[in-house]
Amino acid sequence: MSSVLPYVAMGLAAIVVGFAVTQVAMFATTVYLHRFLAHGGIELRPEVRAASRIVIWLSTALKPRQWAQVHRYHHAAEDTADDPHSPRNFGGGQHGAWQVFWRNGPLYTRSTRDPRLAQKYRDLTADRWDRWFFDRGEIVVGVSVACTTMAILGHWVVGGWLGVVVGVAAGLIASGLHASYYLLAGGAINGFGHAGGTDRSVGGYAMNMPVIAWFTVGEGWHRNHHVAENSPRFGSVRQVDLGWIVICGLCRLRLACLTTRGEAGLRRLHEFYAGTRSATTANVSSE
Repeated sequence: MSSVLPYVAMGLAAIVVGFAVTQVAMFATTVYLHRFLAHGGIELRPEVRAASRIVIWLSTALKPRQWAQVHRYHHAAEDTADDPHSPRNFGGGQHGAWQVFWRNGPLYTRSTRDPRLAQKYRDLTADRWDRWFFDRGEIVVGVSVACTTMAILGHWVVGGWLGVVVGVAAGLIASGLHASYYLLAGGAINGFGHAGGTDRSVGGYAMNMPVIAWFTVGEGWHRNHHVAENSPRFGSVRQVDLGWIVICGLCRLRLACLTTRGEAGLRRLHEFYAGTRSATTANVSSE
């Protein structure tokens, strides 16, 4: 029995590492890619931006400027035929949401190759660090780091060259789990986050998804985001938004601050919920 424990430990380590890397990647995605780069709701210190770029490079192989271009265009063409990943283009509702859920990666890749996006969003261009560093290596670098780290752990836990081989295998498993979690989480947001049956005047087909919000560091509050896209906070009162909690911590450390655009977005979100509560109270009173 004791001879099996090291292998079980390496299997559990692969799961823990895969989950942990995904969470770190999601925080970098929501804070840096989404709320800072795509919408300008916050300003980040250069050291935070640099750290975020490294995390994105190692864990996702995404090019930040492309991610922000695709996301801005999604808002500009929300739930129309031009929307890069709308369930409405696959019949809408739950059926369309499932299609986007499984096709999220290919839909995103196709959108990054659309030359119109680079022309439309000229503020999102490659800098010298992209040309020299971040546009190179892509997913190979991240997988290599994972396998090397787990090989060292395997040598210590299992021992010998067998431990190294087991560690490399665990690194590949961790990388696969991370990639699956990250891609499917994005698919859930882009798909089920727009699976509403009614095109409302505010927020369109977008929906809030409380459970998914827990697993995507606040990204599941999707209707809120489409109501006030520049707001650096996605969850309103009593809605847990882990990304906003991190932003508040960065602000306290003077590593981030809200922009004028972000403050206006926050007011818009608060006004929307204040109006919703007032309408609910009025309906209850009339009954």
